[in-house]
Amino acid sequence: MDRRKFRKRAAAGSAALGSFSLLGGNALAEDGRRKGYEFVVLSRDAGNEGLIISGNGTFGSQSVDGGGKFDNFRFQPPPPFPVVATGSWRAKKFISFTLAPVHPPSNPEGRHGVYQAGILKMTADFHPIGHGTVKDVMLEVVCNLGPAGANNPGKEEGVYVTVPGPHEFMPSGTGVTIFIAGKGSSDDD
Repeated sequence: MDRRKFRKRAAAGSAALGSFSLLGGNALAEDGRRKGYEFVVLSRDAGNEGLIISGNGTFGSQSVDGGGKFDNFRFQPPPPFPVVATGSWRAKKFISFTLAPVHPPSNPEGRHGVYQAGILKMTADFHPIGHGTVKDVMLEVVCNLGPAGANNPGKEEGVYVTVPGPHEFMPSGTGVTIFIAGKGSSDDD
């Protein structure tokens, strides 16, 4: 390929990459790459309500996307427990991501393979079926990654959910959360 064709293709590629943010691209994480999150957990309030919440998406240093489903219910035997609300949620605003502060010196990022320990804070809008949208719900996703020797002292693995009002749900020890670290140079996709 001659220089002229190469420059033309390179310019077209640069223009396409530059317009990516206009088509929904987002800011990158501190290491220059987006991170992913996935979870399915049970959280409980101080009374008799439970919240099964699932989610997945990506985040960077300035943005978050993704969402999931939720099922809010009362622990009122016998099962099936009565449903308070059920529906979907959508990530709205990135607040912060911090790496787990406790990890072996040989593993400063708290990683184990492609997984990473830390805490993601974001706000979300909840859309209960048959009810109005609940805006500005705070989600704090906590991942303590045992195989990496990384954890967040004082924070149980799971999702802390604060509904405006406030109504708080805390992890119950049931479920899993995980962060997927940015792709390495050997990744093909």
